[in-house]
Amino acid sequence: MSKLLITALFMFLVATGCYDPAKVIITNGLEDRNIEYVYVSSGSEEEWGTSNLPDWKVLQPGESHEITVLPDTYDLQVVDQYGKTYTVWDIEIETEDYEWIVAPSDMD
Repeated sequence: MSKLLITALFMFLVATGCYDPAKVIITNGLEDRNIEYVYVSSGSEEEWGTSNLPDWKVLQPGESHEITVLPDTYDLQVVDQYGKTYTVWDIEIETEDYEWIVAPSDMD
């Protein structure tokens, strides 16, 4: 499904009150590494798609990035400045915000 169609569907559902969105808050808890890519994918997807972090932005240690999502099950992945990946799987997000503080123990 194209990003434009997904965005339009998201806006329609929020505007009609069918779903209350929540935020995924990703915080860089890595002491000495920047996060360069952030991926949020529905648990039913087989590919990560494009990064949810703008090309011009990196998350330095302690910084956070918010992504608005609809209730669903999500997989989350970030990539640090050295290309190392950190992933959490099958995160159920309803109407409350979810914060992932990326830790060295999350490295794949």
